[in-house]
Amino acid sequence: MNPDSQIESRAAFVSFNEATQYLEQMCRVFAVKHLSYWSLSLRDGLPDEVSWIATYDPAYMSHYMRNYTPVGDPAFECMDGLVDWAASSASDSAVGVIHRAAEKYGIAKHGLSYAFREGTDRAIMFSVNIECDDERWPVEKGRILGVFQNFAHYFHNRAKPLVESRRSRNAA
Repeated sequence: MNPDSQIESRAAFVSFNEATQYLEQMCRVFAVKHLSYWSLSLRDGLPDEVSWIATYDPAYMSHYMRNYTPVGDPAFECMDGLVDWAASSASDSAVGVIHRAAEKYGIAKHGLSYAFREGTDRAIMFSVNIECDDERWPVEKGRILGVFQNFAHYFHNRAKPLVESRRSRNAA
């Protein structure tokens, strides 16, 4: 998941639709089921503006925002690192509930979320989801680990101006 700098654009996305279509294309390129990007701008440590670009079923995204939201999702509590979905689901019952709900919307149980901060006022989470059995997961995880974090930063750099323009419009 490392775009070739000679081929891939560095230009900002012009719309959320374009960014979503790009993630859909990259799912096919990288042979993964879903990709998801969250940008949370923070004020006094709490989410102020939330942007979510993902290849998930929109019905799941609505369900998630209605029932969970990033505030209170244990994955967002680990805001500097890598989370293996299956491992976190097994060790945290709240995560297990979220994952079981996601499976009803076609989101496979295996995936990784990578969280990082940009300064003190923005938290980013990028996730990749893979459809595979438990025995195959270590191989698939190894396949994506080497490139996943670089791709997350690449996508964030292209999405950031779009997210910031939305925030500016909402503040006006």
